[in-house]
Amino acid sequence: MLLNSVRLENFKRFKKLERKFGPGINVVKGSLNEIGKSTLLDGLVVALFENPRSTKKELEGYTSWGSDRRCKTVIEFESKDKKYLLEKDFDMKTIRLVLADTGREWNTPNEVAGKLRELFGTDSPTLFLSTSCIRQNEVTDILSGRKEIGESLEGIVTGGTEEVVASQVVEKLAKNISGLTKGLERPTKSPGMIARLTQHVNNLQQELAQIEGEVTELEHQKVKLLEVSSGLEGVKVELGEAEALLQKNKRRREIEGTIGNLEEDYAKIDALIQDIESLRKQIQEAELAIQAFEGFTDTQKVLQFGNQLRELEVGRKNTTDDLQKRRHELEVAREHLKRNRLLGGVASRTSLIIGAVLTVTGFLGAFLTLASLAAGIIGLLFLVGAMWARSSQTRQKTQISDLLNRIGRMEEALEQIGEQEKEVLSKVNCGSVEEFRQKEKRYGELTRQKDAFQNQLKGKLGSQTLEQVDKQRREIARMLAEEREKLTDDLRNTILSPEEYVKLEKKVESLGSQEDELQRIKLKCEVGIEKARFDVEDQIRKEEMLDSLMNTLNRERRRLRVYELVRDFVSKARAETLVSANDVLQTQIQKNFEIFTNGKYKKVIVGEGSLDFYIYSEEKNDWVRPEELSGGVIDEFYLACRLALVHLIYGETQPPLILDDPFANFDEPRLARTLEFFKQLSHEHQTIIFTLSDAYNNIADRVIELI
Repeated sequence: MLLNSVRLENFKRFKKLERKFGPGINVVKGSLNEIGKSTLLDGLVVALFENPRSTKKELEGYTSWGSDRRCKTVIEFESKDKKYLLEKDFDMKTIRLVLADTGREWNTPNEVAGKLRELFGTDSPTLFLSTSCIRQNEVTDILSGRKEIGESLEGIVTGGTEEVVASQVVEKLAKNISGLTKGLERPTKSPGMIARLTQHVNNLQQELAQIEGEVTELEHQKVKLLEVSSGLEGVKVELGEAEALLQKNKRRREIEGTIGNLEEDYAKIDALIQDIESLRKQIQEAELAIQAFEGFTDTQKVLQFGNQLRELEVGRKNTTDDLQKRRHELEVAREHLKRNRLLGGVASRTSLIIGAVLTVTGFLGAFLTLASLAAGIIGLLFLVGAMWARSSQTRQKTQISDLLNRIGRMEEALEQIGEQEKEVLSKVNCGSVEEFRQKEKRYGELTRQKDAFQNQLKGKLGSQTLEQVDKQRREIARMLAEEREKLTDDLRNTILSPEEYVKLEKKVESLGSQEDELQRIKLKCEVGIEKARFDVEDQIRKEEMLDSLMNTLNRERRRLRVYELVRDFVSKARAETLVSANDVLQTQIQKNFEIFTNGKYKKVIVGEGSLDFYIYSEEKNDWVRPEELSGGVIDEFYLACRLALVHLIYGETQPPLILDDPFANFDEPRLARTLEFFKQLSHEHQTIIFTLSDAYNNIADRVIELI
């Protein structure tokens, strides 16, 4: 067989991949891991052996990630100079094998499998993966196909022309024997034919012993069943009518209850909407009222203007109070100055001159007379008094002058305060502070009202909008209309009073109990009739059945004996026949193994009727199992086994050898000898090697890159 090409669609990582192959050695190479070589190998196995109609979960794993269609595979191959196309659509669950020259098709899984056995040598993926297809790190895994390999070798030894080999015959005979004897030694849920027949005979004998009493009871049960059935029909009719009426009332009550709840919900939400609309209107009215106050557009500025006016008012009051005090002090000072005219005379220039003259004259004449001294003293006193009076009068005048200046400044300050008030009042379009105070008070009241309305609106709306609340009202109205539609005239006409409703419930309960009791009695009668369906004729018939069963039981026992004799004979013949298959397999393995190990290992033993292997080790001077040797030798041995099995099992079909880099544990000399062997073998078997390296380029007839 020669594989020409493979095409994969929606297969794992490949949306679409097509590669061609040729005779000889084909090296499928990728530069990196996960480039898709293992996926391509999986695709080959699936394309050859998987059934697109299968329900195995594993098939789902082959579909490309994210694809809405399952995979499709197409391979073209040659066998005996004829070209074939094998197409499988796992999405449409179709299969088609076409002979290119004539156009003949095979379209069912069984037909295709049979044709593949003829062309390829097998339709078993297990046998294929245990022989000619070697996955990476699975060189030694041939025991998973032990059963298929054994049957194939047996078929070769016996001529390879029969579909059923001796091992299958033995297996089938053992299965038949087990089926016949099952349940004889110990009880089981599914006993065999002999156990069932034996049990059936025993049961039938017991039935015959009880048949006479059961006939009498049967007639009694039949009469009672007729009476109970008649009464049950009447109760059912009456119960059905009562239940229908009760159900309508329950339905009406449920609908009316729902309507009541919806009406209550509608009233609540309608009242809420009215409250919201009222609050929004009040907020709007408050905003319009606020807008009517010119200059009162900003609460912060209004507060600032109010503070300024209050500061000016405090300044006016303080200045006015101080001005009144100063004016009072001025009046007092003037009155005091006016009252002290004598002091004014004493403080005059004339008084000073007189005092000075008297003092000088007196003290000059003191040397002459005492009177002159007294006059001098009097003049001195007069002079001192005049000077004191003059000083006191000067202080009073200075005080009056200071008070006049201070009063003038205060009056100017009052004028400035007035101008500032006018400036502030003009900004808020007020003619007086009193007008501002009234407007400010009203503005504050309106602002607080607006804020209160807004807070109430926020509390009623919560996180919703008026539109959302209105939508809820419309939805409730719709539901209310739907519920009212459900309240049909038929339901309205079935209205019962509370007393009638309770009475009807009790009636339904009572009729239900009667029905249950009659059903129980009826069922008991039916069960009794079913268990006792025998009369005299039945007794005769059962005796005939018992005789027939006894004959059948004896026949099955004879058949069991024949099966046991045939099984023992075929098993013995098969064991003797397989000896020759082991000899041929052993010789071929020795030949291959000697080549792969450069002649180091030459002796191999294959266990009779099994795949137990032993290798003679000169180093250990003993026979050992392959697993007791090094990793490289193990791989070399099982590779030799696989090729020997391919040679024996497939014969002239010569399937392609598919190798997923199985030479990782081979040293260089043995690898060179092995590759030379495969180069020669590729003239008979097309060889496909999957690898990441360039080690096989020099022996390749074709290199297939995966990018």
